[in-house]
Amino acid sequence: MDDDGRPAYYGNPAGVTDDIEVVRAIYAAFGRRDVEGVARHLTADCRLHFEGTGRVLGRERPYLGHAGVREYFADVALAWENLELHTDDFRLIPGCVVVIGHVTGRHGGQAIRRASVWTWQLQDGKVSSVRASDMGELQA
Repeated sequence: MDDDGRPAYYGNPAGVTDDIEVVRAIYAAFGRRDVEGVARHLTADCRLHFEGTGRVLGRERPYLGHAGVREYFADVALAWENLELHTDDFRLIPGCVVVIGHVTGRHGGQAIRRASVWTWQLQDGKVSSVRASDMGELQA
């Protein structure tokens, strides 16, 4: 604990900041639709809980591992005419990166704007789990 009563790792300290760089690299790769660029940052048994795309396609289970991320990219192409992830804030604790942001896209000719929070769990520099939580319509 530091003098303010916060854990010593509060904020963005050295030693755990590599996790943020991994997550940032994943968002950049997703923006390029580079599935292999994403997969290289995932554990072999990673669990991907992307319920927004799953809901559009009627999928109720997470995507699993490297094959799952490839399936997810195929589902994104199938479900969305356009899908962009916008990262507004990164929060870090050892082994976890929380990203606050929003999603914009187009599905069935209709524009969407949703607030979102992504929770990334990491082990040894690779993502072992991610959950995207839809926080509702993005307020202007």
